Amino acid sequence: MILHHSPLSPFARKCRILIRAKGLDVKEVEAPKAGANGYAAGDNPLGKIPCLERPYPDVSLYDSPLICEYLDSLKEPWLPSTGEGRWKAYRAHRIGDGLSEVVYNRRYEVVRDESLHWPAIIERHDTAITNTVKYLDDIVQYLPNVWSFGTISIICALDYADFRAGHIDWRVIAPKLTKWHEGFTALPEWVSTNAYD
Repeated sequence: MILHHSPLSPFARKCRILIRAKGLDVKEVEAPKAGANGYAAGDNPLGKIPCLERPYPDVSLYDSPLICEYLDSLKEPWLPSTGEGRWKAYRAHRIGDGLSEVVYNRRYEVVRDESLHWPAIIERHDTAITNTVKYLDDIVQYLPNVWSFGTISIICALDYADFRAGHIDWRVIAPKLTKWHEGFTALPEWVSTNAYD
């Protein structure tokens, strides 16, 4: 299998951490810079990354939650197959993805020509980032202190917020979350996938 990715993508980074944490045999290939066809256009008609190329015709997987769930299923799954635990894990995964999405959207709002900026939307994104970090700080005692289906997404989102939304110091807003996050930063999977330093 081949994972097409960008080192800066928090969505691809989740997959890369999961691959390492589970010791999966997946080759990682950095996608070329996006052109008119986007990334990995031959494998993903949406032209987006990450994209997981599998040894079956016409069944590459795209969209990072789907890729993560597939990779997770290959070896001692972190994601429960049924019950409330499944939905709690998925919910945590989506909270992380949602934070990454709002940081991404804010970034592309402010890199446009200043005459095209939409201040109300920028403020909305900043509010969503702040509110999400506060929420995670409130529930951090319920989050696992190890890699899990939910934590990979949240950790990647917080790191991406540092990189693309550094004007919001989430560590000041969320001291308990900061301490929880620090517990992951010495892990080899975190270190080997960190492209933001």
